Amino acid sequence: MLKSSYLIRHSLFQLKRFIHLTIPSLTAGQTQYHGQKNSTWWEKYETHVDPVQTRTDLLNMDDLDERHYRPIKPVIPTYQSFSCFHDPIISRVIGILLREGDRELVEELMHKTFRTIKLIQIGKYNRAKTQEERDSIECNPVTLLKQAIKNATPIVRLTRIAKGGTLYSVPIPMSPTRGTYTAIRLLIDSTHDARPHDQRFWTLFAKEIMDAAQNQGRTVKKKQEIHRNAELNRAYAHFKWQK
Repeated sequence: MLKSSYLIRHSLFQLKRFIHLTIPSLTAGQTQYHGQKNSTWWEKYETHVDPVQTRTDLLNMDDLDERHYRPIKPVIPTYQSFSCFHDPIISRVIGILLREGDRELVEELMHKTFRTIKLIQIGKYNRAKTQEERDSIECNPVTLLKQAIKNATPIVRLTRIAKGGTLYSVPIPMSPTRGTYTAIRLLIDSTHDARPHDQRFWTLFAKEIMDAAQNQGRTVKKKQEIHRNAELNRAYAHFKWQK
């Protein structure tokens, strides 16, 4: 009985596979390209199915599953990672700091920056006299970096719009993606502006991150300057909706 059931399922699978491979016009979402030499329909077929990502799903896959004969997407996109140490914010900071493709150097700079922040915060934690002071001290450098970026993210920006032959600086809302990029760029630029010749980059970068996490420092002042300029040009804000 089991053998006959298996044979029936296998025959149905072979029949379905034969229909998909020989008569593509009968399948949904597929197009057969006529009049093109040396071209097959599966070369133009862009719809890919989701892959099997666990061993349990792979073992329980049905014989009639369409993933046996259809194109399959990659397991994960290139911008994702299964590593527990992967963080998109840190990857973005590294990408903005990157110069001439030397990613290992930038990663080493970030590690030294985090190490400097950790040592400074642990020193503050050990010098704290009460438990309340210790609870208020954040020792995780990644958390401080995210808080610094959040405090340094502007919500508006200025754009140039031509009106009657004149260019006006018009304040417009800033998207979250661009706001994060602007905050990271402000942190880096503030570090370069304040960098003397006798101090390392990661030391000043760590101090700038800790200042921005407390809503202080040059980075926060630059963000406030952006908001101040937008406030001065608020009279032209309606130009954004006029053609």
